[in-house]
Amino acid sequence: MSQEPWTDEDEYALATKGQSRGWRYGPKDRVVLDTKGLAVGTAVAHLTFCVLLSIQGPEWAVIFFIYSLLPVWAVGAAAGSLLGLALRRVRNQWVHVVAFFAGALLMCVPFGGLSPTGPLLFSLSIAVAACAGRLAVWKLVRINQSPPVT
Repeated sequence: MSQEPWTDEDEYALATKGQSRGWRYGPKDRVVLDTKGLAVGTAVAHLTFCVLLSIQGPEWAVIFFIYSLLPVWAVGAAAGSLLGLALRRVRNQWVHVVAFFAGALLMCVPFGGLSPTGPLLFSLSIAVAACAGRLAVWKLVRINQSPPVT
């Protein structure tokens, strides 16, 4: 630990291994999801997105599934991971669900014009899929219940 009063190493440093209850993440992190949870959430979001688009054209269901594999697993997983990192300090999981819905909606509205179904319907299907993916991992997250470190 530095003797300089203006540094905030303690605030942003990783928790030590000998901490109580084995919390191995940052002292201010409240909700953490591991790689398995990210994969489950992305898979649920992918399937939800395919189902929502397949309602409009059932004969295209397999094509929707195949052509959306790369965008969902590359862009969707990366965006979800970054949004999850930004929300680590928020303990309320409903805030996470709403943030995933709003983030996906705002991110996809500019690209919705490329869809024949219109910008709002396409963007809403992605937002609902992201929301469903986050709801699917509700029980898989690790929650730090300890009071905040001051």
